[in-house]
Amino acid sequence: MSTEFDPSLVEHTVVLKGRLVHVYKVGGGTPGRRYDGLWGYRVRCQGRLVASGEDLRTGMPKTHDEAALIALELVT
Repeated sequence: MSTEFDPSLVEHTVVLKGRLVHVYKVGGGTPGRRYDGLWGYRVRCQGRLVASGEDLRTGMPKTHDEAALIALELVT
């Protein structure tokens, strides 16, 4: 298993607080449903990469929007 973000797997993209956040559920997921476990994420600010990985672990089930917010909180 890779710990690097794979852009071909992106399931959800959202702009939060002026930052572009891409996320996907490692192993696959459907936006709107809740999942626990590992997530892939990439956060960009003004086109510049500020965080990226496949190491965001949630113990409680989260939606793609909630996972994106957590990824954003990692860098703010």
